[in-house]
Amino acid sequence: MTGRIQPTLILLGIRLGIDHITPVYWDGLRAALQYPQSVGVAGGRPSASHYFVGSQDSHLFFLDPHSTRPATPYRPDEPYTSEELDSYYTSRLRRIHIKDMDPSMLIGFLIRDEDDWADWKQQIESTPGRQIVHIFPGHVQPDHGHGRAGALDEVEVLDDSDALE
Repeated sequence: MTGRIQPTLILLGIRLGIDHITPVYWDGLRAALQYPQSVGVAGGRPSASHYFVGSQDSHLFFLDPHSTRPATPYRPDEPYTSEELDSYYTSRLRRIHIKDMDPSMLIGFLIRDEDDWADWKQQIESTPGRQIVHIFPGHVQPDHGHGRAGALDEVEVLDDSDALE
């Protein structure tokens, strides 16, 4: 069952609470990081963004994308050393308790083909706790801005005298 879906990166901006992540979403967020299609979560604390890649118990593990390093000199005719290549990657994995995270985040999934799409939908539907992603079960026909027939007849008209009562 392949051919209809091209590899697609799905990025979902979500908010899972007001000041912190509401505990009912903890299991769902941890589960989403474990889906085979997960490419991680961008989020963190207010004014500090991180790249979350996994979880254990109530902690999420992250990399800090803001770590800077000196530039490696450009040498088109000479191979780079192992030490130079290793300097492009951080070896420091950090963790944060899920309760300390900002509730706004960007979660990503890579869907490679039809089988991946079917598996991802199944993963979402069987997520423990409160789901953080929902998939509409059918196909939506665009209305091209015309709306539902009869919707205008259902609008309640208020005038200034109604507001004073």
